[in-house]
Amino acid sequence: MMLLRFIFIFFRQKWNDNKDPLALTTYNFRVMPWDMDLNLHLTNTRYPALIDVGRVQWFAEIGLLPLIMSNGWRTVVASQTVTFVREIKPFTKVDIESRVLYWDRKYLYSEHRFLVEGKLHCKALGRIALVRGGRVRSFSSLLQSIDKYHGREVQEYIAPDPTPEIQAKIDLLNLKRDVELARAKAEAEKESENDTAIP
Repeated sequence: MMLLRFIFIFFRQKWNDNKDPLALTTYNFRVMPWDMDLNLHLTNTRYPALIDVGRVQWFAEIGLLPLIMSNGWRTVVASQTVTFVREIKPFTKVDIESRVLYWDRKYLYSEHRFLVEGKLHCKALGRIALVRGGRVRSFSSLLQSIDKYHGREVQEYIAPDPTPEIQAKIDLLNLKRDVELARAKAEAEKESENDTAIP
């Protein structure tokens, strides 16, 4: 059923839209029986999939889909944190608001909010890598490629300042990476010492 949601986006959305890439994008859906779990609400495992659908809606609106299909661009979710605020009941109409908060030379940071009648029910922060030709590219270079593909004037795109929430996420992810690298280094040194100790 998730596939149908993607198909609807592909066929109803113009692929050459010229929407401001920093503007808010909204995807609407209704919670169906196959979206629920035994607690009779939108199941936790469905949120990431629906965030993907909202993200594709945003891709379509800024004119990225043709570049994904023909120019080899790929988007990879590097990490994602989801905060649940309220449950969402069956047959409820939900709006997913997606927007770009910040980007650096390696990652794009996006926010996705699940709203029911204007009230926040869930929020997610995504860290996304943009890849082409086996290399990670900046969001600025992606936007310039979109301009060029659609025959528009190529602009200079500058990232906004990171919000405190995004900066905290960046710091936390960098700390986690440093800890994992230190652990891997310690394990490698220990294995090396064990190999040296064998007579």
